[in-house]
Amino acid sequence: MRMNAPCTSLFARIIVAGVAAVLLAGCAETLMPTPVGFDKSGGDPFLNTPPSMQSTSLSVLVAADRKQAIHDATRGDPPSKSGVDFFTNERDSSMQFGRATVEFAAHEPGWDYLVKESRTEARRSDPLLKMTRYEPFGSVWVGIPPLDETPPEEEEAAITAFTEAVNAGLSVSRSKDIYVFIHGFNTSFVDNMTLGAEMFHYLGRDGVFINYGWPSQDSVFDYSADKSTASASTRPFRLLLTRLAKRSNVEHIHILAHSAGAPIAVEALRQLRLMHFSEPTAATRSRYKIGRLVLVAPDMDLGDFSNAVADGATAVPERTTIYISSRDKALDISAWIGGFARLGEPLSVLTPKNIAFLNAQEGVDIVDVFLAERMFGSWLGHSYFHDDDWVSTDVLLALGYGLLPDARGLARDPQESVFTFPADYPAKAAAAASRVCHPVPAAAPAVAPAIAPAANSAVAPPAADKSAADFNPEVR
Repeated sequence: MRMNAPCTSLFARIIVAGVAAVLLAGCAETLMPTPVGFDKSGGDPFLNTPPSMQSTSLSVLVAADRKQAIHDATRGDPPSKSGVDFFTNERDSSMQFGRATVEFAAHEPGWDYLVKESRTEARRSDPLLKMTRYEPFGSVWVGIPPLDETPPEEEEAAITAFTEAVNAGLSVSRSKDIYVFIHGFNTSFVDNMTLGAEMFHYLGRDGVFINYGWPSQDSVFDYSADKSTASASTRPFRLLLTRLAKRSNVEHIHILAHSAGAPIAVEALRQLRLMHFSEPTAATRSRYKIGRLVLVAPDMDLGDFSNAVADGATAVPERTTIYISSRDKALDISAWIGGFARLGEPLSVLTPKNIAFLNAQEGVDIVDVFLAERMFGSWLGHSYFHDDDWVSTDVLLALGYGLLPDARGLARDPQESVFTFPADYPAKAAAAASRVCHPVPAAAPAVAPAIAPAANSAVAPPAADKSAADFNPEVR
């Protein structure tokens, strides 16, 4: 039963806020449990892993609006190589671009053994994930122009380096898709890199994976601060989507958002739709190349989500999948603190009218993970998208392969009008994964870039001046 917040003392609120912070926190240091559909009885997600990605090291691209840590060379401060101290937990008005390297350390060395352990249900030991390097590409200003604004040529260099890294990954992949992961509350930069890396690992390392690092305070007592900061990160994230669609060779951009990261994704899509509300929805979707949106345990005010849907947020992606849990104690406490229901809360909180509204939206699927968590989930019930091997399978099939719920092995609950996990889900998920995981011809080699024209060439080189559209991706 939900407490009566107005009658609760301030001290009690602080204590509960701390408890909520602990419940909503998450980290990943060992490889997630093998998704049930991708074990040795199911599909092999590594059949199409590009040869250059078949390694115990994995690169994940980074876009972060965290403030960069300052290293004073005059004092002998070494530059950050691991990324542990490369970013602070403060907000920044610049978007930092870079690349993180995550190492997978299994019981035995080599790619083949890592694949074997990654598809083993009862492992000999869990491979350890550790971020070992961070390579900065530069930054781009996304706030109000300051007096010391970054010079345009430096911004263009950062955008170019980031775009070239994206296109290099796409050129060697079967998929020409980008996956963007938005983390939740109370997580560190390094934790998010390892969590994103394991998700990309089980996506077969096919395509390009980008970790969007909004500046979580990484503190159990800063839940309210993190929620405010996530809201402030909406515009930088929207600019990232715009820049990727405009400057890269991507075909589709898929978004995976967890917990407090969900409002960032939803609000950004809402803003993109409102910016082009006079054009057909399909045109907006094509303009920004938005594919699938997956919201897991979304810590978002249900009213805010309803408003975003009314403004067209869920019409921009090709399909939206929302995971809720009847066991999500963390979101129940979050709702008590905020005073209103959260999108990812139990069906007992979401009224029949709420469910009817969500189901009325074209291309929106609601999945209740209760059965999966009852069998294998944790007591907290909030990090199921990588902790629970049933749910992680479904998330991967939805995000990476675009399978509809019934094709993924889910069943519709006729009473609640949501999708659920049937008792025979493992067999159905294995069959679904086997259907989509099959070898395909290798991607054609990338075309070498054109050689710059010589001085006496009849073709004039491009002008050095850059228009505003080159640095503001939303100028049309």
